Amino acid sequence: MLTVPRPMRLAFRSFDWRPWALVAPAMIVLAGVIALPFARTVWLAFHDDPHGFMPAEPGWSLTNFRTLLQDMAWWKAVGTTLLFASAAVISETCAGLAIAGFLQGYGMRTRGILLAIILLPWAVPAVVAARLWNWMLNDQYGIINALLVRAGLLHQGGAWTTHPRSMIAVMVAIDFWQATPFMALLSLAGLQSIPTDVLEAARLDGASARQRFIAITLPLVAPVLSIAVLFRLLDALRMFDLASVLYGTDTGGMTLSAFVQTQIVQFGAPGYGAAAALGTLGIIGLAGVLYAMCLKVPTWLRSS
Repeated sequence: MLTVPRPMRLAFRSFDWRPWALVAPAMIVLAGVIALPFARTVWLAFHDDPHGFMPAEPGWSLTNFRTLLQDMAWWKAVGTTLLFASAAVISETCAGLAIAGFLQGYGMRTRGILLAIILLPWAVPAVVAARLWNWMLNDQYGIINALLVRAGLLHQGGAWTTHPRSMIAVMVAIDFWQATPFMALLSLAGLQSIPTDVLEAARLDGASARQRFIAITLPLVAPVLSIAVLFRLLDALRMFDLASVLYGTDTGGMTLSAFVQTQIVQFGAPGYGAAAALGTLGIIGLAGVLYAMCLKVPTWLRSS
């Protein structure tokens, strides 16, 4: 007996609006918190305001952006921010990976105790850390200068936070002290995800510790480490606390975020500050895009 096959029916899933209804209040609030200030910033950036001796003019214009491109203080802040971010992120990543490898060799209980101690600097607010280090680096009553003089390394205390050549180094050192535990924590999570049998097989095959690290450990921990580096890079590019507390309006240690705050609060130029804020946002976005492109370079090399 021949059976006629039934026509196939396409199963269409009906749209379920209930999950969207549950998250709608939070999404509306989030959109309002982000969209409204951003729209206000764009409006201010394209409208003139009294900046210095420039009179305000009605209507939309690019005066703020033209002035920004000619402002040497802005470009100095760009250079300071990029130098600080690159030095801080590279040093913190290397040190965090080294600390994670050191902690990996201990047992669970000892590792937890050491990790809790290492994470203490990360728990300190950035403003508090900047103020504490500013006191310790003071050339007259700072404990660091006192220890260096007592050890015979210096004849007299140095003005670490006022010398133009040491401003960026001081910010990098403080950020290194505070953010390295974060990189160590994420690096440790990546190291614990590596199968131990792979490393053991490589060791039995005669691979040295350096070969195992380069050929096995580093490629396997790279996905976690790349996310950690991205977070730290974006955080370093928008750094405000250290520069504001340590140097205030001094252009020698002013970052992009501190430049924006100085224009709006100190000089009373919201339009010019809004243009600087959009420029800062563009530099941060460009850095993220370039970082993502750098992550794809090994893939291009393997495919070629």
